[in-house]
Amino acid sequence: MTQRMAETSPRLKARIIGVFYLVTILTGIFAQGFVSGRLVVDGDAAATATNILAHRSLFQLGYAVYLIEMACQIR
Repeated sequence: MTQRMAETSPRLKARIIGVFYLVTILTGIFAQGFVSGRLVVDGDAAATATNILAHRSLFQLGYAVYLIEMACQIR
């Protein structure tokens, strides 16, 4: 398998890495901008916890997106 990667063209490798960077950026914007914006209340931990419990599926989606983002950052 390492031999196949060595034979892969630099242009293809650059495109694959570019896709991973794009996915990282888009998932980060979604997780930080949309999910955190709806769940986190600045300065009020109780309200944040209430929002997380009330919108459990959104919290789980945000966590899954965060895991995808972290997986894309592994090189």
